[in-house]
Amino acid sequence: MRFIWLLGLLHFAMSAHAAPPPDASGRYHDWFRSLTVPGLSTACCTVADCRMVESRWNGRTQHYEAKVVREVFSNALRNSPLYEKDPAAFQSARQIWLSKWITSFGDIPEAWIEIPDARINQANNPTGRAVLCWSTFYPDFNGVFCFIPFQGA
Repeated sequence: MRFIWLLGLLHFAMSAHAAPPPDASGRYHDWFRSLTVPGLSTACCTVADCRMVESRWNGRTQHYEAKVVREVFSNALRNSPLYEKDPAAFQSARQIWLSKWITSFGDIPEAWIEIPDARINQANNPTGRAVLCWSTFYPDFNGVFCFIPFQGA
């Protein structure tokens, strides 16, 4: 258990230097690099765990929700500097990530998660979609590093 926690912490620390999400074009590169975890000066959205996602407002709970897709987020590990040049390490980390997914959600391909208010970054979002930085390796705040809603026109 201590190994998994350490692996997750190391993944979070190292991935802060990773490229923006692959579904973000180069024109948003600087925007992603400028974002921070709400309340901290730590970068949140240049990590390999960020993806553009479907989101919705839940009027009953008064919270945002975001759809996490198992294959999209588990394959994001490939972009981490920890694993990009070591396919065996990537596969090992991905297996741990997937086992944590199954513990949380069962064997379903996607799930909606509630976004904690403390992790909402109110930065102007030019991407046209909500952005979620999230991982099963991160046990706090429902796995959310940060969430940037899209307030479309």
